[in-house]
Amino acid sequence: MQHERSSSPETSADSAGQTGQDPYRYLESLDSPAVEKWVTAQNRRTLDAFGKGPEFDAMVERLTALYDSEDRIVTCSRCGDWGYNTWTDADHPLGLVRRTPWQAWLDRSPVWETVLDVDALDLNRNAEDGEDETRWTLQDFELRHPDYSRALVSLSPDGADACIVMEFDVEARCFVEDGFEILDEGQHSIGWIDGDTVYVGWDDSAAHDEPELTNAGNPRQIRKWRRGTPLETAPVEFECAQSDISVNVWYDYIQRRHLAARATAFFRTDWYWLDEAAGQWRQYDVPADAEIDEWQGWLFITLRADWRVGGQSHPTGCLLAIRREAFLAGGRDFDVLFTPGPRRVLDDLDFTRHWVLVAEREDSVPRLTLWRLPAGEGGDWTPRPYPLPPESEVSLESVDAERDDTVLIHVDHFLVPPSLYYADLGDGGASPADWRLLSQMPPKFDVAGMSAQLRYAAAPDGVSIPYWIIGRLPTAGDAPLPCQLYGYGGFEEALDAPAYSATTGMTWLERGGVYAIACIRGGGEFGPAWHQAAVREKRQVAFDDFIAVARALVDTGVTTPRQLSISGASNGGLLTAACMVQRPDLFGAVLSDVPVLDMARFHKLLQGATWTEEYGDPDDARVLPALLAYSPYHRVRADVDYPPVLFSASASDDRVHPGHARKMAAKMQAQGHEDVWYLERREGGHGAGVDARTMARTAALEAGFLWAKTNP
Repeated sequence: MQHERSSSPETSADSAGQTGQDPYRYLESLDSPAVEKWVTAQNRRTLDAFGKGPEFDAMVERLTALYDSEDRIVTCSRCGDWGYNTWTDADHPLGLVRRTPWQAWLDRSPVWETVLDVDALDLNRNAEDGEDETRWTLQDFELRHPDYSRALVSLSPDGADACIVMEFDVEARCFVEDGFEILDEGQHSIGWIDGDTVYVGWDDSAAHDEPELTNAGNPRQIRKWRRGTPLETAPVEFECAQSDISVNVWYDYIQRRHLAARATAFFRTDWYWLDEAAGQWRQYDVPADAEIDEWQGWLFITLRADWRVGGQSHPTGCLLAIRREAFLAGGRDFDVLFTPGPRRVLDDLDFTRHWVLVAEREDSVPRLTLWRLPAGEGGDWTPRPYPLPPESEVSLESVDAERDDTVLIHVDHFLVPPSLYYADLGDGGASPADWRLLSQMPPKFDVAGMSAQLRYAAAPDGVSIPYWIIGRLPTAGDAPLPCQLYGYGGFEEALDAPAYSATTGMTWLERGGVYAIACIRGGGEFGPAWHQAAVREKRQVAFDDFIAVARALVDTGVTTPRQLSISGASNGGLLTAACMVQRPDLFGAVLSDVPVLDMARFHKLLQGATWTEEYGDPDDARVLPALLAYSPYHRVRADVDYPPVLFSASASDDRVHPGHARKMAAKMQAQGHEDVWYLERREGGHGAGVDARTMARTAALEAGFLWAKTNP
């Protein structure tokens, strides 16, 4: 297996790729008693300091009630005449699939039937005495089209990305004996072709000493598996290279086409379709970093880089449309449905029966255009701007594009609880006045006196960096307030969409704190170019942007360095740790959750090889110096006074290895930094936990740590 899961300190080379040994590399082990002892001691120390007391207990109870509350938005997926919903609550913490007649849900009088109760399953029959039982959570429930009588159920161990798979009979409410079944945990993927055939990406680690996996740990082969035959004998339908990231094959039942996607890197994919007449897979002639959608005989191509084709130049971030048959015949005369601007970016693409929904954002303001599908070969595209409520975050999703033009509409904002509406776009004339309210969450925290503002900070290179600031904001002459600054800055993930967060409201805003969100480069706030400005050797740009926002918060009197905390998870955990190491004087406390921190070894741990396009390849001698220049694990020093920091991770995280956070905490503590803390959850995968109470304890402890350290 190419992705490492454990290592020994006696045989390891220094993680910086230099002479010597890394004394903390033993903490990468996932099954070592010595590591378990270290984690237990660290957890006890952290919980004793920040996970006890009346205030903490009260917050845990309040958050648990929030996560288990019936007063949540219930969204259904229409399958035939039924509306299906996945639900968790105090009685069903691991996941419940239920259904109601679709019309009853629209009438706000659902009659729920339980289809699958994960909490009621007995999947730990082989657990030995004294062994912790795995908590299986619902990862996926894929119903078979068009009868919806069977489902492929993927169950995750302790919230990990890995899963097991079983076939489920919806009407009989039981798993199918001798049905499609993979009971060894792995990074499996599976999808229906027809009633008796599926495409499956099989992680065969448990069956073979040399499994057919990519370096990133994903299945290299997609098999066509027929009912009643052994999986090992299923023919390989498609295959990718070991150096690729992953491969996926699926049957599009609406287009009636077999499709494949071979991800050669995180943002580069080769797209294929099966020419059944010739019995061959054929590749679409589009740039590897473009994305393809298909609807009603049209191809829609979204560009992540400039593309000169057919005598025309199409810029990064635009959306092109062309009839599929014309494209396959060599035509390259595209219709342009969206062209980006300096702060204007394509946000989403969706389809109803007669409309293409093109969502965009301009300086964080959502806009929507409906494009009428042309009638006949010579028809023209007809755009219709669609009005959206002002000062709201609005998104639309098609209900059943095969059937009609109905949509679900989600509306919220930082201080406005979410609402769900239903509308029929019909001829495109429906407006917010025509929307039907389906559900509205009541307020979950006191917003009196609070506001949300979009502000800008100047980066060192002069670029204007937007950031949101939320809370009871200080005005001229007011005393600075405790402020938590959140960031991510990677993988083209955008943070500029205002979203209601009751957790933030309860744990931070109600206490009198200000919450800020930095929309820095590396993210996707302004499209691919905004992301590409901070990838690989340009990673420092993201850190500079984040530091610029922090300085703006101080310079404008919102907060002080002593009162300013920073938080981030995953790539955001790298962001906060790197900024802490570079500017320890600017922050009062730091949270680095499930972080990537050892930039010399990230590609050798779990799914880390997936991210070399984002960060660079440490095995390349020309790239390694740039990684080591900011790698928190290599840059932290004993003779620098760092702010208090909490590193947190999950033992069941099979995406980002917990060794990153473990090693960083151990190294800093060994250097003599006393205010360094570590917390490791047993479950939750790359998230905060499996059940409501575990997630509540995590949220309460992390916010409590930041509050205590910035409000001594």
